[in-house]
Amino acid sequence: MLNNKMVKIIATLGPASKSKIIIKEIIKNGADVVRLNFSHGNYDFFSRAIKDIREISRDAGILIDLPGPKIRTGKLARKEIFLKKGGRVVLTSKNIISDGSNIFINYPYLGKDIKLNSHVYIDDGKIKIKVIKKLSEDELLSEVAIGGVLREEKGVNFPDAVLSIPSVTDNDIEFLKFGAARDVDMFAVSFVRKPEDIIYVKNFLKNNYPEKEFLIIAKIEKIEAVKNIGKIAEAADALMVARGDLGVEAPVENIPLEQKKIISAANFYKKPVITATQMLLSMVENESPTRAEVTDISNAIFDGTDSVMLSEETATGKYPACAVRYMSKIIRATEKSRIFNEAGKFGEIDKTGGYFRKYGDFNNRAERTENISLIIAEMTVAASKLLKNSIIIAITRSGYTANLISSLRPGVPILAVVSDERIKRKLSLNFGVSCIVAENIADKNVFSENLTDIIGGWLSADKRRSFSFAVLTGGIPIGEPGSTDFVKIVKIKN
Repeated sequence: MLNNKMVKIIATLGPASKSKIIIKEIIKNGADVVRLNFSHGNYDFFSRAIKDIREISRDAGILIDLPGPKIRTGKLARKEIFLKKGGRVVLTSKNIISDGSNIFINYPYLGKDIKLNSHVYIDDGKIKIKVIKKLSEDELLSEVAIGGVLREEKGVNFPDAVLSIPSVTDNDIEFLKFGAARDVDMFAVSFVRKPEDIIYVKNFLKNNYPEKEFLIIAKIEKIEAVKNIGKIAEAADALMVARGDLGVEAPVENIPLEQKKIISAANFYKKPVITATQMLLSMVENESPTRAEVTDISNAIFDGTDSVMLSEETATGKYPACAVRYMSKIIRATEKSRIFNEAGKFGEIDKTGGYFRKYGDFNNRAERTENISLIIAEMTVAASKLLKNSIIIAITRSGYTANLISSLRPGVPILAVVSDERIKRKLSLNFGVSCIVAENIADKNVFSENLTDIIGGWLSADKRRSFSFAVLTGGIPIGEPGSTDFVKIVKIKN
């Protein structure tokens, strides 16, 4: 059945949504991908969640979010410690109990990487500390710039530093093995700084699980990553605007600009992009969102996002299924708007990469004229805009053709005809894409009545929609990756 919204929803599981009943409601209300955050939880929870998701839906994608090198404070001498503005404190990598005059941070290169006059943020930036003197390789004398209450094991950010620690940890490798063995669909790599971080994960999975395909998402949450956004976008299969840690690394007033830059880079490089963090945060406690949250979601859609993500809202909030339902309503209302559908403008901004075309780095880009698949995709989209009441049907083995068409934002539904369920779920992040599995598609002649009858029968089974034309695209031989080379217009019998 065709998705009744084009922008996709990712919902995070947690204590509030661990029951099979709630998972079912979340998917029913519009979640296309279910996220498992490996910064929280245990193997028993994740194993059971994967089993439940697969039993409920063979369509929903499963995303494992790797924790990466999360740097934290340690244990405290008492429940909480108040750090007063202007007070002096020693930051140390020695594993001690923090008492307020000394604070342990579990970063082994503290004295090496953190320079004088740089800032250290604790607990998502609630506490800000300035380094004023290096005492040793393990200790930094610092001054509290923004005071607050320090609690145990809170996250630490070093926005002014280039860190020596690798982005992919030994724990991440174990989590990759866990997910690959259970056939999850995608992994998000945290604290990416350079394209090599993504390439490392891809090579590990390719070498150890050559028979499987996974979507690898680069989480953009460091200024270093924003500076390398073009090269990271080329290396990754998708990007995530991770506004939580990015909001600590960058001045908060710059976050809307960084969001546009990241989304624009993803659009330019034809990769799906997720906008995440605090999209419906008020619904952790309340049954309805704020007006500002609704505006934030719509603006992310206008920016060109493929997917929006719910975190605390569905993981620990009081109304997880309701949050997904509201997100679906906001998406559908935005997609019906004149701004969204105004001819040419929305699609052209996304297709050219908008902000990124003006400010991006185009080194090492292949000439557009050499990419036949892209030319065919653009012809397909152009035909769909000229034909009244049309649908695009992309026959694709790897999902590449459907991804290209999605990146061009055609404004009509895209039906990807794929050979197996893994490719179907791999496309669950892509704007406007629904999938049908035809296992023997590679054995059929694309110009035969047999194929159009299969598609026509499938479309007529969807009682909500009726189409006059299908713009059919694929390649000959069918099923050969990278062979997309034709467009055909088919009149649909209703």
